[in-house]
Amino acid sequence: MRAADADEGLTARQTYRITVTAEPPDKLLCSPGDNGGNLVNGVCVLPDAALGQGYEAFIITSHESGGTFTITSGSLPPGLTMPSQYGAAGTIVAGTPTQRGTSTFTVNGTDQEGQPLQQTYSITVGPPPPLQVNPTGGCISGTVGVAYQQYFFAQGGLQPWTWSLVSGSLPPGLHLTSPYAPQDNNSVLAGTPTAAGTFTITMRVADSQGAKATEPPCTITISN
Repeated sequence: MRAADADEGLTARQTYRITVTAEPPDKLLCSPGDNGGNLVNGVCVLPDAALGQGYEAFIITSHESGGTFTITSGSLPPGLTMPSQYGAAGTIVAGTPTQRGTSTFTVNGTDQEGQPLQQTYSITVGPPPPLQVNPTGGCISGTVGVAYQQYFFAQGGLQPWTWSLVSGSLPPGLHLTSPYAPQDNNSVLAGTPTAAGTFTITMRVADSQGAKATEPPCTITISN
């Protein structure tokens, strides 16, 4: 057999080089696009909270690998908590702050791949936003003998809120009720009207710090 014939009978071979790049180690993320945080001198400054207002911030792993977390130094602002586990990406800091000031705390954790994690965070609790009413477009009309409900809404300030009538008179058969007490008191006008007429009222809300806000006058028309 000729050498050329032998070469033709061989299977062609090709050599390939595969480069395997190690995945970067898991870490706790801190950036406006990830959890709203900003890294300042090694501390992840989370978004500010407001006194008496609901708050959420996230402790997120770069691999979205979840894990178990604990606070090993410092403390959360009073009123906030952090569960040891929450979802697939990390955990959460949530609650309603009860005290103003800046709190710094260090979170240690282990992700689901066994990777140790650590990051120091801070949260500043500032004053609540101004108390204001949230008009719903005026009071609704009613009919004698038919159950009636009118809701009054507020936002901001520091709960509990308490509503009161500051001018006008309520339609006979209606009174202020507190289905959302103790945080929102006298916030619903309810009952069964007993007399027809037109009634113009003005409502005011006050918060626990004495701030007040007044709704524009609204007119309730009760028909027979």
